Order: sequence, then C-alpha cells, then structure tokens
Amino acid sequence: MLQTFTTPNDVLLANEAGTKVTFDHPKVIEALEMWVNLAKDGVHPKGVVEWGTTPKDFMEKKAAIIVTTTGNLTNIKANAKFDFGVGQIAGHVRKGSPTGGGNFYIFKSAPKAQQEAAFKFAQWITQPERAAQWSMDSGYVAVSQAAYDTPVLKKYGQEFPQALVARDQLPVSVAEFSTHENQRVTKVLNDAVQAALNGTKTSAQAMKDAQKEADRILRSYR
Repeated sequence: MLQTFTTPNDVLLANEAGTKVTFDHPKVIEALEMWVNLAKDGVHPKGVVEWGTTPKDFMEKKAAIIVTTTGNLTNIKANAKFDFGVGQIAGHVRKGSPTGGGNFYIFKSAPKAQQEAAFKFAQWITQPERAAQWSMDSGYVAVSQAAYDTPVLKKYGQEFPQALVARDQLPVSVAEFSTHENQRVTKVLNDAVQAALNGTKTSAQAMKDAQKEADRILRSYR
C-alpha cells in the first residue's frame, strides 16, 4: 500500500538487487505523511484499516473510494448494487503503481521429474485462453498480451472497460517490493507504517527506525 504512494512520488523502496532499502528517503517519508494526513483530514479512517475489509466496506457504501487489488474486481462487479468506476493511481511527480499477484517458481534443487511437471503446469495455466478466463473470473490482470488478444477477453473489455484500467497502467508501473529476507524486512516496514498511522511515531521517526532495522537485517547481503 505504501508503494501506491511512493511510486507516484518517484521513489523506489528498494534497489533491484534487494540488498538495500530507502525507507528514510525524504520522498518516502513525504508519501507516508500524505497517507497519515488523509486520516487527519477525515478522508481516511483513523488508524490502520484492515486490507481484507475494503471491498465489503465499498459494497456496503461505508467507503466511497477504496484502493485494492484488481483481484477484487470481479467480486465487486458481481455484488455491488450500484454503478462504479475504476481509475488508475493518481500521479504526483509521475504516474505509476506497484504490481502484485503471485509467481511460479521451479526450484533447481527439485528432482528432474518435479521440475518438468512444474514447467508443464506453468505452460498450461498461462496459455492465452486460460489466462483470459482467469482474468475475467478474478479481475486480475492477465499474464500476457496474447491473453488480451483473445476474442473472449477483447469482448469482455469492450463490455466492461473497468477490467482494462490496471492493464493500461502497466507501462508506468514498478515491481512489487522485494528484498532478501523479504518477510522480515516487510514486517519492519509494516510496523513502521502502522506506528505512523496510529500516531505512536511521526512518519519521519518511523521510517528512520525502520531503515536502521532493515539495514541490520540486510547487512550480510551487501
């Protein structure tokens, strides 16, 4: 979620190698402070909002605007009792958003038979027609242009253009936050964001503390 604000502020939270983070960068602190100020201005509920409740809050009209994964789009389309729109993330210094979703991995230490089976499955599930159906059924961005070129997804996009908004944002999007010791570093970041949103630390102090802890965790990878 923080990347949704740092990306338009033209700053990345980590280097490509995943060995360094930029939590205490002035632009990161500025982005977090903007998020904190949304609550101060009454636009965002105070404190931390549970990510999983946002679609339900929107469909029950408890929230007028939500930022959520495209994976909720088909659910909202099927269950919202009102017309709704979808928009790209607002730009500031630049436009853009982090990507998300999941990945397939084939481990080099796995037995050859398992590697071959995993590769066969990855090929099967990413075929254009299957990827197109997955996109329509879930709301997630399809995994290839070939999927969007299928007649069925072309027709769906014409009938429901909201499904193409996130895809059209991909050219200006950035990779999802990822580092070595990713779970540990992400927890450090999440705790810092929570501290700022709850008001137990200023945005600057929260991110400076997070930077020190992340540096400690990643020290051996540099």
